[in-house]
Amino acid sequence: MAPAQEGKQVALELLLALDSSASMNAAEFELQLGGLAAAFRDPAVHAAIEDLEPLGVAIGVTQWGGPGESRIVVPFTHIRSVRQAKAFGYRVSLGSRTFYAASTAITEAIHDGIALLDGNEFAGQRRVIDISGDGRDNGGGNLDEARELALATGVTINGLAIESEEQGLTQYYRENVITGADSFVVTANDFADYARAIREKLIRELRPLGS
Repeated sequence: MAPAQEGKQVALELLLALDSSASMNAAEFELQLGGLAAAFRDPAVHAAIEDLEPLGVAIGVTQWGGPGESRIVVPFTHIRSVRQAKAFGYRVSLGSRTFYAASTAITEAIHDGIALLDGNEFAGQRRVIDISGDGRDNGGGNLDEARELALATGVTINGLAIESEEQGLTQYYRENVITGADSFVVTANDFADYARAIREKLIRELRPLGS
C-alpha cells in the first residue's frame, strides 16, 4: 500500500526518468528530449489529460545515469488542461543534458524516483515511475530490492526500452525492471522511434487502471 500522504490530490503522480548514461550520445539524447517534449503537444495526450479532470496529473522529469547521478530537471507540475500540457512540453524542450554517466544505474533511478514521489506536494491516487533507457542495469545496486520497495510503497514502474544497440532489452525490462499494478514495457526500435513510443506510453499511463 502507498504511504499516507498529505498534499494536493491528483489522479496520478508520474515521474518520467530519462537515461543520461554514456551509451547515449548527444544526438540520441536530443531525440529523447525532443520526443518527450513533442508528446505534450499531441492531441491524444491532451485528451487523456483532460479525461483525468477534475483532479488532473502531477508530472516531473528526472535525468539519471550512474550511482549518485540522478537529478530532477522539471519539478512536479500540476497539469489539467491543454494549455498547461503545452507549457510543460515547452519546459522540457528547454532542458539540457545533466550527466554523461559511465554506468547505467536503474536501481538508483528507482530509489531516487520513489523519494521524489514521497517528497513532493501532491498525493496521487496512482503513483508511477517511467524508466526510459537503452541498456541494462550495471550500477552495482540491487534491482530486485528496488522493485520490492516500489511495490511496498504503492509505486508502479513502467519501462520504455530503446533497442538501438542492445537486443532483448524489452524482455530484460519486462523481467527485471517493471513492477506493480498494470505495469508494462513499450519498445522504441531506435532513437528515431522514441517520439512514437513515449507518446504511446504516456497515453497508456494516463488512462485509469483497467481501461
